[in-house]
Amino acid sequence: MLGKAWPKVAIILLNLNGYEDTRDCLTSLQALRYSDFEVMVVDNGSSDDSAARLKREFPGITLLVSKENTGFTGGNNLAIEQALTNGATYVLLLNNDTRVDPQFVTELVQTGESDLSIGILGPKIFYASEPQRIWYAGGKVRFARGSCDQAGKDTFEEDGKFSRTEDTGFVTGCAMMVKAAVFRKTGLLDTRLFMYWEDNDFCVRARRDGFRCVFVPSARVWHKVSRTSAANSAFTLFLSTRNQLIWIARYVPFPLKPVALAYTLFRKLVKAVLFIFKSRASAAAIWAGIWAFLSGTYGPPRKLAITPAGGKMRAQVVVDE
Repeated sequence: MLGKAWPKVAIILLNLNGYEDTRDCLTSLQALRYSDFEVMVVDNGSSDDSAARLKREFPGITLLVSKENTGFTGGNNLAIEQALTNGATYVLLLNNDTRVDPQFVTELVQTGESDLSIGILGPKIFYASEPQRIWYAGGKVRFARGSCDQAGKDTFEEDGKFSRTEDTGFVTGCAMMVKAAVFRKTGLLDTRLFMYWEDNDFCVRARRDGFRCVFVPSARVWHKVSRTSAANSAFTLFLSTRNQLIWIARYVPFPLKPVALAYTLFRKLVKAVLFIFKSRASAAAIWAGIWAFLSGTYGPPRKLAITPAGGKMRAQVVVDE
């Protein structure tokens, strides 16, 4: 980077009634060893006073306010458009429940500046509760199974393992740095997905446009996610089920597409059946997600309900168009 100015980086966080997590993330960002960055916080429909509190405590942030929750996609797109208008060369999407190493932006930018073909960069991400246990160390796209799997997940940091900068199948939206040129050519996040699988969707589109996705292990982030608790809320199961099936239908090539769809549908149905004995709401959400995919219904669920139908469980979902 000698002989040239550091490119401007816009760092985007979404806040939804999450004052404590967002505050902790902003505090860690204050220690960044990078000369030109702007922190943008999107208050994504909070019903509390967290946005006002954050602005008072961190007056240097740019605060954008959405009156309603527009999801990971809509909230980030609001800030991405503003960041591009403000002249950002890189845009970093960062979960508000993370803390970062002071050098991580520098490491990502240095790698990005080394090759014009690099469009999306991701750091090595660890569990905040277990700082040496990996959560993300690159991504593997498995078209035959219709899945996008995080490399290294749940393994411990070891000498020489997951320590090489290399191309990766996808970068997780938990911490995704994107060159402005990618947004200008590929477009923004798909708001119809709302959240879940939007990062995989975006990475596939960017790669098709000729941009590389690169994993940068020297850049480090810690994510407040529980390794033992599964994300089995009805909201999560509905969106992750529907959006994974949408991703398969969009991007898995023939002749693998029918195989991937059949395999994924079978796994989802088995999961729904098993959930009947533990959580009828979770089982209903999976069924509703499958139906939303088959009927071409996009947007977030406004209501997930279970109603009896001839003595059988029936899932009903109302979705914002």
